Amino acid sequence: MNRILPLNNLPVNYSPALSNLKLNPNKPYTISMKSVDSIQKIGQAADPEIIPAKMLLSLLKCGLNDDAKIDEKLFQGRTKEDWIRLNNLAVDNAVAPTVFNGLEKNPNIKAPEEVAANLKESKEYAKKYHGLQEKLLGEFSDFTKSKGIDTVQMKGIGFSMNYPDPTARFGGDIDVYNFKHGTNPADPKNSVSLLVDQLAEKNGIEVTGKEYYKHSHIDYKGMPIENHRKFLDVKISPLHQKMNDYLFKHLKPVEETLPHGTKILVPSKEFNNVFIPFHAMAHFVNKGINFHHLADWAVQVKKHGLNIPEEVKGTKLEDFMYAFTNLANKHLGTNIKVPENKKLENEIFDKMLHPEKYEIDNIPKPKHKNPVSLVVYKYKKIAENTARQNKYWGNNITVTQACFKSFVEHLKHPTTFVRLFTRFK
Repeated sequence: MNRILPLNNLPVNYSPALSNLKLNPNKPYTISMKSVDSIQKIGQAADPEIIPAKMLLSLLKCGLNDDAKIDEKLFQGRTKEDWIRLNNLAVDNAVAPTVFNGLEKNPNIKAPEEVAANLKESKEYAKKYHGLQEKLLGEFSDFTKSKGIDTVQMKGIGFSMNYPDPTARFGGDIDVYNFKHGTNPADPKNSVSLLVDQLAEKNGIEVTGKEYYKHSHIDYKGMPIENHRKFLDVKISPLHQKMNDYLFKHLKPVEETLPHGTKILVPSKEFNNVFIPFHAMAHFVNKGINFHHLADWAVQVKKHGLNIPEEVKGTKLEDFMYAFTNLANKHLGTNIKVPENKKLENEIFDKMLHPEKYEIDNIPKPKHKNPVSLVVYKYKKIAENTARQNKYWGNNITVTQACFKSFVEHLKHPTTFVRLFTRFK
């Protein structure tokens, strides 16, 4: 028999494998969710009209808003299977702790004991993990500060302080940007990202992906840290480059105090006004978007309102921001009047509930790993990716141009070129 989906099965596209995180090198930091062996795991909701999805969104809205009212009739007569479906959706979307907060605010709504216990344990784990992230981020920031470097933490734990219950906002890795203390962070020339990589390695900290132009990966005491050179994948489209320039201009770090008193630097609200929806849009286009991203956006616009910068107007991002805002209005308690785009809104929402339908890599892998088969496979992937980027980012490039661009990038980094013929990406 299967059991309720455990917390350490969170999708890896936005969260690390939690069971691999450690409080210290010799003791794995894990959580043991309660088994419900008598109940088979129920699949995810099929579409926006499925009751468990509505139940989840209603509780999530209550968890995010103290003044939100719930329709108790929605929960009357629901089966244990409905509740298990809700639990699995909540875990898949990394919103279980906030959903549990919504459940606690509504004592008249009774979840099955097993489901309530799992949602509660998810919240307890999220709180512990939040504290672990605060501790390690504080240490890392002190380390860079001792070298004359300021560290700015983007989204994640820093952004969680905009939530009514910060520790219920589950985070994955830690994204940072480093610049030389006393200089203007808006000038990319003041970035010391590469220097931080070097300093980390000198102190015995593992660093991978140093050749990647956007960010490297620093494994600090088991906590994955993305050390950014750029905020966005600027080579994907002109829109990425344009918005990356905007983000540098509006970084304007401010001090934030985390729950245990650790002081860190976080970006301005103007930065988050673009970075949060752009990050969500990137997941929508490439990796799969979910309620976790929608909750972040709802929190952002409720606290700071919606402002469409001049640099965004007339772009695909503007369309996405309006659609995402309307979804937040409909499901998570915001109330900001924006133009409607039902087609895009439905596509976004359907993708949140049907991630299995939108797998990016649906090109069958070749049975034989010979060079010709691998090149053909790579070509088909590039063709699919090019069509998607042309549609959503407003690009206008041919598959031939995209192949040439990929070839040049592999030549710049020979190790990645060799991997093309030795393993699948």
